[in-house]
Amino acid sequence: MALTNLLGEREALAKNSEIYGDKVQEYMEAMGYYITETSPTHGGLVDQKYELPEIRGDREVWVELKWTDQRRHGKKFLEEMGKYFLHYMDRPPEKRFDVAIFGRNLENFKEWRKIFDVTKQTDEAIQEFYERVCKNDKLSEDHRRKIKSYPMDDFEEFLSDTHVYQADYDSLLMKIEEFEKDDRFKPDFFQREAEPITDRSELTTNLVEITEYPETLYIGDQVEGATQEVAFKLRPFTVPTWFKSNKVYSLLPPEEMPRAVKQFIDPDTVEETRFRSWVEADQGNADIGKRLIRAVVLSKGEDRGCIAINYRSDYHLYFPHEDPEAEVREEEGRQVTRYFGDGDSPFYRHHSLRIGILEYSGQYFLTLKPAILFTSNGKENRITGEQAKPLHDRFSPSRHGNNRKTRSRINHWWKILDYGDPKQDELDIGTEPVMLKVNKRPPRDTDERDDAMQNKWLGEFQ
Repeated sequence: MALTNLLGEREALAKNSEIYGDKVQEYMEAMGYYITETSPTHGGLVDQKYELPEIRGDREVWVELKWTDQRRHGKKFLEEMGKYFLHYMDRPPEKRFDVAIFGRNLENFKEWRKIFDVTKQTDEAIQEFYERVCKNDKLSEDHRRKIKSYPMDDFEEFLSDTHVYQADYDSLLMKIEEFEKDDRFKPDFFQREAEPITDRSELTTNLVEITEYPETLYIGDQVEGATQEVAFKLRPFTVPTWFKSNKVYSLLPPEEMPRAVKQFIDPDTVEETRFRSWVEADQGNADIGKRLIRAVVLSKGEDRGCIAINYRSDYHLYFPHEDPEAEVREEEGRQVTRYFGDGDSPFYRHHSLRIGILEYSGQYFLTLKPAILFTSNGKENRITGEQAKPLHDRFSPSRHGNNRKTRSRINHWWKILDYGDPKQDELDIGTEPVMLKVNKRPPRDTDERDDAMQNKWLGEFQ
């Protein structure tokens, strides 16, 4: 009798890993990629590097091979991901690369999907993964410190450019044979029109319906001699009041109005009416109501510690950087400000929420869009104009958008503002995100896109 372990010896493992790498290379080349580097010939971190000039220009794909069983939280894997991230961030946005991880057996595969599958990923899983990378003692202290110096948004961008494949030798062989039988990965194939996927689904938008409204509106006459221009100049725009045609409209009763508003209203003329029925009466009322609702939202942001501003006719909420000794400020578990002290002109970056109001026949909607602002002092001294342009170019690369990151930012602000909870008082509003039901959608990932294109090609051929 005999017992032979073909997988257990170091030489056998090395040979199998080499054969696996060869098969991954065949797979990539079958998809049209050109190999430019391999670790045996160039050494270093990356197992293989590829380019696809006809389709992707000079954007590379860096391939990591995992022949042995791979855990998502294995220290070696976390070390490699940390180093890939640092290489990724060392490059300008237009020169960054994609990462492709090929694993023969990815243990607990559904946990991998929580990070790398756009349909299954969660903010909590990504945050945990980031923290494990930052704490991994297989990385040097300098590497860990540098990783922590980048905001979570950059790490999420890196993950969005990382693609994981669970594939053994036989599955790779089958795919290679399939690719070689058709021309789906030839350059001219990608110039053909691909049909959208027919699939009923719901999409979350950044449009939020206001479902519960402030209850009472107070209307009074302006005091004699008061001009509307002066009133607007002195009125805080986060106070829900408006001046028009010698009238003052307010969601606050006279006794709760700040002095900057109270001095312009004749208290003996104030009357109460139901806000909802009043705004539905005519379009002019609806326009005033829109401004009052916006002030309610901005005021709630101020109650949470935000600064509210009117910047280029847009209304933003953002947090000040209150501790000059701290590098970052976090709220609800995520970074909202960061201090950049290196260089000749130190500055602060603030994640902000741009708030708009839409009105349709008396029905109001919020529009929420995350943005970035810069200040020189961490508070109200904003950096604007030509000085701000290079900063926006640095932190807002235009290579492509990232819907998942935008949705995550909106959800974070949602938590900060406590929306989705019941109304807190008569002045508060109730809200509900608008869902979009669609019958057609773009492909979920590259495999689905390729299958759709291949099916269209086969239909034309038949």
